[in-house]
Amino acid sequence: MDSLQDDSLSSTLATQRELAQKIRDFTGIERDFVALKFCTTLDDIPPGVQRYKGKGIYCGMWKEVSNYAAPFYTVPDDHICAGGVSYTGMGQKALPPQLEEIGWSMLIGEGKIYYSRESVTKCQESVPYSFKKAKYFAATVMGRLEEVPKPDVVLFFCNARQLEWLCHAYSFESGELVQGLAGLSLCALVVPHPYISQKPIFSPGDLSGRELARMSDGEMCIAFPFKDIPMLAQNLYRIKKFEDLPKSLLR
Repeated sequence: MDSLQDDSLSSTLATQRELAQKIRDFTGIERDFVALKFCTTLDDIPPGVQRYKGKGIYCGMWKEVSNYAAPFYTVPDDHICAGGVSYTGMGQKALPPQLEEIGWSMLIGEGKIYYSRESVTKCQESVPYSFKKAKYFAATVMGRLEEVPKPDVVLFFCNARQLEWLCHAYSFESGELVQGLAGLSLCALVVPHPYISQKPIFSPGDLSGRELARMSDGEMCIAFPFKDIPMLAQNLYRIKKFEDLPKSLLR
């Protein structure tokens, strides 16, 4: 049985490597494609995956994927950002009242992120697909698409042209539009939406999320449920890559 499982895993990862390479060859995206696998219990963590080292922040860990030779898993205790835990299905992280007030003081007011607590709450409640701060997962595995077997969500960090190609490949046969959202934390938008709705979403992210994920000024993030990755890899090569308009139309 172990031998059969090993063969199956090797075959799965070989397929994912091929898909990732096809997408990379067409789009030219240089950053690692970040795969997220949600684990209901710790027993669901794939064999051999090691725990994240130290303390970190969820969206910052996406960039850290590039620093690890293999996928890692993370649990709520690894996180210093309560939002990064609650927004991503790992439950509400309790904070001491004093620390919670410090957090609010950094977040709201003139010249800050939101005007009031009501503004924050309204944004949170406007998210179409959310885990509602409930705990669904004990851990999240993060790694390169080529290394995480059958992940739940895949994140691409890319420029506007590359984003258009990915959206175009998705819409090519489905006829469905790709939605974009902004105004709240990046992890609150691009993690629950593709998992719950099984539809893609893109976002420019938020100030801190962009910094932590080391996104350049021209980058955005688009997230797909893993089920769409084979279709993307195929349809990219079926779409029109560049529009060669008559010069008379370009003024």
